[in-house]
Amino acid sequence: MEAASAMSMDRLFDKIKQLPTIPQLLHELMQSFNDENARIDEIAAKIAMDQVISVKVLRMANSAALRRGNDVTSIEQAVIRLGFNRLRSVVVASGIIGSFKAPPSFNKNKFWTETFQVATIAKTLAQETKALDPETAFTCALIHNIGELLIQSTLPEEAELINMSIQNGSSRVEAQREMLGYDYSQLGAELARRWNLSEAFVDAISQQLDPLSHDPVSKEAVLIRLAVFISFAWNAGVPAQAIIARFPKPLADQLGLDPKSLAGQLETLHEQGNALADLLTQ
Repeated sequence: MEAASAMSMDRLFDKIKQLPTIPQLLHELMQSFNDENARIDEIAAKIAMDQVISVKVLRMANSAALRRGNDVTSIEQAVIRLGFNRLRSVVVASGIIGSFKAPPSFNKNKFWTETFQVATIAKTLAQETKALDPETAFTCALIHNIGELLIQSTLPEEAELINMSIQNGSSRVEAQREMLGYDYSQLGAELARRWNLSEAFVDAISQQLDPLSHDPVSKEAVLIRLAVFISFAWNAGVPAQAIIARFPKPLADQLGLDPKSLAGQLETLHEQGNALADLLTQ
């Protein structure tokens, strides 16, 4: 059965004529999450050679939330203002956004706004637990939905049929599995493997729909699941106290998280996510 599934996944990826790729710079940054000896000056020099990413880094460094004194005009100055971890997250976000060319029918602004909301919430949850690196959590959440991007950008005919099925009442996961044999979490994890990302990222993507059913459990996947729950409920107009009351306790317990501490932060977190999307998708 496993061999058949692998062959089927291979055939599905064979249908994709132009598989999205990530820049070497982005790959090095993703690897640097586990590298205590990562050289900030070397990474800054490489960022400076990428015009598109450099513009977004400078825009972020000069944003209202971070502005202190004079404008930042170089990547070296941006490193100082942003700090290495935040700089890395900005570059990863910019690189991922630039790797996919979705059709005009796909609402990429809505997609990225919601994605940055989830990433911002995941980062805050990681800070609350003090058991996970916040920037790793942010990046895991940022790429949790790359399977959806893959479908929309490289399989347009299938994507249209999936969207029609969703409009007729199917869930996104059901519609994708019916059409493709796999859902966005499985496809996203396979894409992450083909990009040679670390197992932490692959596991976070692959386990996100039901993290507690896996052994060992990816804590990053738990964070993603909780962040998606919060973001979806807030965008649906559910009041903060009601979100906290309905918080998935088994997931919260897995991280030792007290959701009550989040009640007063939800609006601010969504605003921060919206602001990041505005800065980095222009």
